[in-house]
Amino acid sequence: MHSTSFFDLASLLNDINETEVASLKEKYGEPVNYEFKADFLDFECKLVERTESKGRLHDITCFIRQDDGRFVVIQKPQYAHTGIYRAPSGGAHRGESLEKAAIREMHEETGLTIRLTHFVLDLHLAVVCKHRTIPWRSLVFLAEPLDGVMKQIDTREIYDVTVMTREQLVGQVANLMENSGWGGFKYRAFLTRTFFNRIDELGI
Repeated sequence: MHSTSFFDLASLLNDINETEVASLKEKYGEPVNYEFKADFLDFECKLVERTESKGRLHDITCFIRQDDGRFVVIQKPQYAHTGIYRAPSGGAHRGESLEKAAIREMHEETGLTIRLTHFVLDLHLAVVCKHRTIPWRSLVFLAEPLDGVMKQIDTREIYDVTVMTREQLVGQVANLMENSGWGGFKYRAFLTRTFFNRIDELGI
């Protein structure tokens, strides 16, 4: 499924500070590590390369669980009206801590102020493009909302914000992702299902 040597090299190239990751593990628990490989479409590769050109090869994804058990999810303009929603995510700016970046990004995408509660997954993705393979990393957290009104603040990046049940996310939404033909969505479907399996194991 993957080349170990690629992921070993990717860990050296990634822009995430491992000392900071270790601190997050102490604070929010030890995540499970997985590796995944997906063929990305040309336009997806260009999006990743654009992010790479800004010095970032990571995202912080947060599953924000409400008191009623539903999760806050977002939809971007590129896939508006498709039925596909996913957990919000974003990256740290240069010099910004991962935790502060998570809080900032969640507010920009959902309008909510959140608190991280558990560090659930540390995922390494091989983004396969025509001429090269790009290493990507996702740090995945369970979070809870503290305050705010649910609405997209960054209206250029976010088309819609809503809530969905776990059953919707691992069922119909993950199926739509896997059938979309997008490598990024195949990865997000894997990430979503793996996340819920892991919180079951943890009993959280």
